[in-house]
Amino acid sequence: MKNLKLIHSRELVALVSQQIETLSLEKNDRLRIAIPGGRSATLLIEAVLSLPQSTKQRLQLYLVDERLGGEKNEDTLLDAGFRAAFASQAMHKSQLVIPKPGQNILEDEVFDLIYLGIGEDGHFASLFPGSYPSMDTNQTAMIKNSPKPPKERVTITYEGFRTLGKNTPVFLLFLGEAKRNAYERFLENKEHPSFLPCSFFLREGFQVTTISDLKE
Repeated sequence: MKNLKLIHSRELVALVSQQIETLSLEKNDRLRIAIPGGRSATLLIEAVLSLPQSTKQRLQLYLVDERLGGEKNEDTLLDAGFRAAFASQAMHKSQLVIPKPGQNILEDEVFDLIYLGIGEDGHFASLFPGSYPSMDTNQTAMIKNSPKPPKERVTITYEGFRTLGKNTPVFLLFLGEAKRNAYERFLENKEHPSFLPCSFFLREGFQVTTISDLKE
C-alpha cells in the first residue's frame, strides 16, 4: 500500500491527469478507467477534460455505481463538464458507461485505473457496511435497500472489482475532514470488510494507493 498526501484537494486534478497521460504513453488501445460519482468526481472530470484531445478520444470511463432515484451520479458527471464535452464533440457520450439494472457484465476487458471515493463509513461505490461477503457472481448488482438515499442503486460488486481490477492500480480517495475516521481505520488495517468495506482491497491484495488531503 502507498499513501499520497495532498496539500489541497485540487492537487488531485494535476495528479490524475498525469497518471492518465502516463498510461496513454504505455498503452495504444482504449484507456479503461473506473470513476466514482459524488464530490470526488468533479475533480476527476476536470482532470480528464484537461487531457490532450488525442488522449481524451481514447478514454472509456466506467461509473462504478448509479442512483436510481433523486439526483443521479450521471447527472453529477454531466454537470461537472461532460455535458459540454459531449456537445462540443471533444468526447462522445458512448465513452461514459453507466451501470444499469439487470446488466450482469459491465466489461470484458479489465480496467487500467480505478479511482474510488470513500465514504465516512468506509463504503465505496454502493457497497456499504454489512454488504460483505457477497455471493454475487455478476459484475454488477441491484441494491434495493441502501442505507443512504436513494434506496435503489446499481453498483459494481465485490466480484466485479475482482474480475475487472485485481491487478489494476486502485486509488482510494479520502477527501475532506469527514473522511478522517475511515482513513485512520483503513490505515490500521484491523477491520473486516463487513465493517469497513474499503478494507476489501487490502484483504484481497489489490494494488492500493490512498490519496488524502487530511492535515496531520
